[in-house]
Amino acid sequence: MINKIIKRIQKRFYRWIEARLPTAPEIQLKQKNIYILPTRYGWLMLLIIVLILIAATNYQNNMGYMAGFVLLAIGSLSTFYTYRNLRQLKIKMIKPKAVYVGESATLDIEVINGTQQYRASVGIGETKVKMSLLDVPQQSSSQFTKTFLVTKRGWFNVPRMVISSVFPFGIFQVWSWFKIPYQVLAYPKPIPAPINLSDSNQGDEEGSHSMKGSEDFYSVKEYQPGDPLKQVMWKAYARGRGMLSKEFEDKVGQQKIFSWQSVAHYEKELALSYLCHELIEANKKGIDFGLEMPEKKFDLANGDKHLYDCLTALAIF
Repeated sequence: MINKIIKRIQKRFYRWIEARLPTAPEIQLKQKNIYILPTRYGWLMLLIIVLILIAATNYQNNMGYMAGFVLLAIGSLSTFYTYRNLRQLKIKMIKPKAVYVGESATLDIEVINGTQQYRASVGIGETKVKMSLLDVPQQSSSQFTKTFLVTKRGWFNVPRMVISSVFPFGIFQVWSWFKIPYQVLAYPKPIPAPINLSDSNQGDEEGSHSMKGSEDFYSVKEYQPGDPLKQVMWKAYARGRGMLSKEFEDKVGQQKIFSWQSVAHYEKELALSYLCHELIEANKKGIDFGLEMPEKKFDLANGDKHLYDCLTALAIF
């Protein structure tokens, strides 16, 4: 019962925090977005100071007063130096690339230190408990990479992150939350289709034709006046086989159109995976391809931009 109440309070608190976090790709850490509190060792130290001062008061012990005030001074200095370890740092987030389901999305975060102070033991992570530590030299920057396993297609919201430090004494912790302004797009996992998914009248052979050109060797014919001399088979002529000329052809008009109807009888995620694989293969071969989905249609084209548009349609379908 108590755990449920605590979790409910934490959930509301984090929701309140998230609503106030900046969403810019670059964030400057300053007074209004940095928080500081004692760690458990800090609270323990505070308790010890109180007990020492109480005992010194009861027994009129000057050494007790001195010890208590020295510890209090150390605590005060720790507050200043711990806070300064994060102040004026800049966090720059780099937009993550799209991935396929089952892959890990990579988020790169650059921590920039434009001051003359060395920043040691700066931690970044999803929580203040699980963090990766890095040092940021003066007038320099350090890079942090976080990976997230993507298990569903579509847009993936990267969880908020926290930057924190307990340097130098570990009795105070300073931190700042920041929200990732980007989403990760997850395409369906490519799976080879068991059958040809393109329209039967627009496949590799049916949807293409050849014409004379200069790309692919086609056949050999007798030399005709006007044929380019560079296509004459001079070695054959030297052997007494007569004047022969090479013929070349250019493949043009290769087209494939993939439609949702061709895979609609499969389970939805499997069907999208089949289409994803076929689109990637068609783009690799340089073939003009199109995509017909229930709510959107892509005309014949090729290239990475066209592939991105088609895969995005599959991801958000």
